[in-house]
Amino acid sequence: MIKFSATALIHHISPVIDIPSRNGGQSFQKRELILDDTWTKDGNTYPNFVLIEFSGDKMAQLDSFAPGQRVTVEAYVNGREYQGRYFNTIKGMSVAPYQQQQTSHPVGQRPAPAPGYPQQPQYPQQPASYPNQGGYPQAPAPAPMPGTPQGGNLGPEGLPFRN
Repeated sequence: MIKFSATALIHHISPVIDIPSRNGGQSFQKRELILDDTWTKDGNTYPNFVLIEFSGDKMAQLDSFAPGQRVTVEAYVNGREYQGRYFNTIKGMSVAPYQQQQTSHPVGQRPAPAPGYPQQPQYPQQPASYPNQGGYPQAPAPAPMPGTPQGGNLGPEGLPFRN
């Protein structure tokens, strides 16, 4: 299974769909959530509707949503082969109202570093009154490494390493 998370608008939520068992056992119940992820590029609109199945106790999550709402869905993609053809099913695990994450930061502030990463030093901005320092001197070119075409010593196949 492949797990993913997606954010899109709700296009449709189905009522409970009852699928009878083939062998007379208990029927299977599901609800379908259809997301509208239509996009536009260069003035052309490309419709994209994605069906996600919710079954069992996960169906009740859909009761508090309606078409037109933006949601974030976590789901799994299941694939199977049947008579030489391949089929996918997207099984919903959770659905929640979309909450936009803040990606910009106030001017002059940086986000806090992730735990375990060193803090970057904060340097003052160069005032406009500093004179132009010109270019930095160029470092000398590194000497060729042994085993490279510039340094000779190639392996038996002409590669800079041996098997």
